[in-house]
Amino acid sequence: MKLKSWMQSFFLAALNLAPLLGGAEVLEVRYPSVQHPYYAKRDAYFVTLLEMALERSGEPYRLVGVKLPDYSEKRSVLLLQSKQYDAHWLNTTPEREQELLPIRIPLDKGAIGWRAFLIRPDRQSVFDQIQSADDLKKQVFVQGHDWPDAPVLLENGFAVERSSNWQGLFRMVVLNRAQAFPRSILEISAEQSESVAEGLVIEKNLILRYPAAYYFFVEKNNLKLAAAIERGLKKSVADGSFDEFFFKNFGEPISDLNLQSRRVISIDYPALKIEDESLWFSKEWFEKIKAKHAGK
Repeated sequence: MKLKSWMQSFFLAALNLAPLLGGAEVLEVRYPSVQHPYYAKRDAYFVTLLEMALERSGEPYRLVGVKLPDYSEKRSVLLLQSKQYDAHWLNTTPEREQELLPIRIPLDKGAIGWRAFLIRPDRQSVFDQIQSADDLKKQVFVQGHDWPDAPVLLENGFAVERSSNWQGLFRMVVLNRAQAFPRSILEISAEQSESVAEGLVIEKNLILRYPAAYYFFVEKNNLKLAAAIERGLKKSVADGSFDEFFFKNFGEPISDLNLQSRRVISIDYPALKIEDESLWFSKEWFEKIKAKHAGK
């Protein structure tokens, strides 16, 4: 047997024996890899965070994308439960936290609950007069039919019209069947520039804030993976890479909204508790990290 061939056989045998000799088991982590261009672009942020967490977890791992044409978050719960994949980033709800195992570190720093509004330009003068939540409740909002934000708004006494059609949500505001489409400060600037939002503008003065967050979720009994992700995320927060990555992705669109000049109207959602304020978005935190990057 030639030396090269013998060495190849030796290394292959060593790899096969590694688990028997006490070698660390590789943690395979499957996640949904959606082929739709819009969602693939959005999901890239969460995939990178998952990889950052696993890299810092101390576990050898292999990240595997499971190709899907599309998904709804409701369906993803079932796919996680049936172990079609192992981890997914989902907008948390009380029901979802019972059905799956959440890692309660807000991947978006809770900024998904900071909402600006897409409105018709001729409605700006009406919104100029709004000073409180009670004033805002006179406007009708649109929401997707199964979005977790709708119960938050309804519990706080807001009027909500729902639709299962994404384009239809924008159209309802254009046609004045509703007066506002609340979108997070992370996404509203990009969406306003899309053709689907033609005829709508970003309202100039207000932010509606309520507790909301994307968490990583795993199947209820997948304790090892949950612990690895949590360990890695905490290290990412501690070494600053988490906040740096958030600002790199969202610093510009948030800055464009000029939060300092906007009135923040806060509403409650007792079902979602904020335990560690340092993990969550605030105007003060954003101004500090923006100043840190000003000279870069």
